[in-house]
Amino acid sequence: MSEVLLIGAGGIGCAAALGLASGGAQRLTVIDDDVVDASNLHRQVLHTEASVGEPKVWSLARTLERRFPSVRVTAIRGRFDAHTAPALVASARLLLDGSDNLTTKFLANDAAILGARPLVHAAAVGLGGQLLVVPALGKPCYRCLFEELPAPDADAPSCAEAGVLGPVPGVLGALAAALAMRILRGGSSGLSGRLIRYDSPLMTLRSITFRANPTCRVCGLAPDITSLSEGTNARAPESA
Repeated sequence: MSEVLLIGAGGIGCAAALGLASGGAQRLTVIDDDVVDASNLHRQVLHTEASVGEPKVWSLARTLERRFPSVRVTAIRGRFDAHTAPALVASARLLLDGSDNLTTKFLANDAAILGARPLVHAAAVGLGGQLLVVPALGKPCYRCLFEELPAPDADAPSCAEAGVLGPVPGVLGALAAALAMRILRGGSSGLSGRLIRYDSPLMTLRSITFRANPTCRVCGLAPDITSLSEGTNARAPESA
């Protein structure tokens, strides 16, 4: 069993992988179907010019294992979707979501709750980002707060569409790794029910508390999402 299933091998994923390895995690599984792009190297710190065009998961695994020989990385080039998620979640102790689209984030939340695994959510866009810890059975969860995917025509750009300040995904990935290691070591008290907002211009972290939503579709009193086919069909986890 892997200690962490890392969704996304981009800016957040690279920083999170470094934080997890340096924090003592020994087994990671990382999934991403994208390849290394030269325009992203400024924020994807485990990739180099020599790995441009290579699958991100291969580049991440090779670089991380070179720096941390005791760490074993299972690299999966593919999509985290309704078909692949159940087995991946079942084989991990914790999920860390560093994907770059809302569809994948909702699916990661639902998959974690249905699989009874804790989830650390991280997102970066523009000059800031956010973190959120979801307990193994929700109550509260990501869907308690955000409820549903926005309409296709809604103004909800991803990192790739809106851009992001280079260091920001690194900050969010490192913080997400710190949260994940705390959970793996049994110190999860007080982490759930808080949306943590990071603002790089102000250099602030703001914690916004929220409660479980009794009508939540996946962890509420009468959930109607009991399998991933009833939630969302995620696209590839394009990574920040």
